[in-house]
Amino acid sequence: MMGRKEDTQGKLEFIDIDALVPENYILRKIQEKLDFSFIYTKMEKYYSPVGRKSIDPVILFKMLLIGYLFNIDSERQLELEVRLNVGYRWFLGLDLTDPVPDHSVFSQNRRRRFKDGKVFQEIFDHVVQLCMKEGLVTGEVMVTDSTHIKASAAKDKVQKVEVTKTPSQYLNTLEEETKKIEEELEKKRKESGKQKRGRKPNETKTQTASIVTTDMDAGVLNRPGKPHGPHYLAHTTIDAAHGIIVDIHPTAGNVNDCEPFVERLKVTKEKFNLTIQKAGADRGYDTTQIHHGLTTLDITGYISPTESKTSFKTTSYKDFTYDREQDHYTCPNQKVLPFTHLAKSQNGNYVKTYAAKAKDCKGCPFRGNCFGQTARRRTIARPIAHELLEANAERAKTSEYKRIQKLRRVWCEGTFGTLKMKHNLYKTYKRGMEKILEQCLFSAMAINLKRMIKGLN
Repeated sequence: MMGRKEDTQGKLEFIDIDALVPENYILRKIQEKLDFSFIYTKMEKYYSPVGRKSIDPVILFKMLLIGYLFNIDSERQLELEVRLNVGYRWFLGLDLTDPVPDHSVFSQNRRRRFKDGKVFQEIFDHVVQLCMKEGLVTGEVMVTDSTHIKASAAKDKVQKVEVTKTPSQYLNTLEEETKKIEEELEKKRKESGKQKRGRKPNETKTQTASIVTTDMDAGVLNRPGKPHGPHYLAHTTIDAAHGIIVDIHPTAGNVNDCEPFVERLKVTKEKFNLTIQKAGADRGYDTTQIHHGLTTLDITGYISPTESKTSFKTTSYKDFTYDREQDHYTCPNQKVLPFTHLAKSQNGNYVKTYAAKAKDCKGCPFRGNCFGQTARRRTIARPIAHELLEANAERAKTSEYKRIQKLRRVWCEGTFGTLKMKHNLYKTYKRGMEKILEQCLFSAMAINLKRMIKGLN
């Protein structure tokens, strides 16, 4: 006999929403582990002590968090989902008949009250500190990389402009050492009566850059194997113990990965009072500035070494012997190449130039394989603090390097895929660095909460 469902939706019932939410539901687990009352303290300064009462800021925060936890990238859609989902209502503390905040509330608060994004950074840091108290963040190994976020901007709205390029913070880490070397070299020149050679490194230079007119904070991403067009980059630092994101820092898409690296590690170390011991990164971070910066922070870098190749198939500088005490090279023909002057390479690195005498190279039997036909003598450009690159290359041969690089691939690449596919970081519908920072922080917070629950179970 075929059964028929009678219309019973009009009857009066007493419903316990808590009983409808499963025990293993992720929002229930988050509610048990995290006391959200701290948000009132964080947001108190953004509200006036007089006037009509606002919507509960904890409800606003939790509602945004739901969107990132369940990959709901539209705030209009988020409003609808909360209306229909009993679990969402329970998490927000709303009864079945309570009104749901309108989607426009978020954009108005974002535009008027939370436009600097600092409060979201404070809340993110609070979650990281909670993970530290639970022993999920150790600081022993930090792994770093960046991922691109598609900007809400048209590809054809790009203009070429002349900009003044100034050294970034990480490029200035060798500045004092460079000045010291220049002073010592100048002193030797005066004592010997020689004139200064080479060009003085310029602090600034003009270059052509692309700006996105519809979102001035975005940048044009143009890398092999990456999508071309307006993007942001999310530079992410992850503690390798349990994969907790301790820092996420957005920049324009045309910023070099390694530029904010040392500074963000310094910020993380000081903010959370962490004793960071080791840092892992890919070969894009293998520069003397990065290694010198890590040394100043007392951090050992385990970075994939850059493959060095000589141009025009000439004799490699590795065939020359370097004397650290005398600070000169000796060529295969036993001629000395002394340190002559400082220069700046095309990528902005400070280098020490070592040059042989023209008369030594003129009759050398190895001249044809040593340098090109148009040159008069062999020169070698050695980056300042090059020994740090060599030390990193030696560490790359150890089992610890392999372990840390494996952790980097697991946590960085795996985390980026999860953030994009499940936590709203594939692209942005907002414009401006403050709004992108909010998106990055909420996305990272969502995955941190999930990993915190997993790590505590």
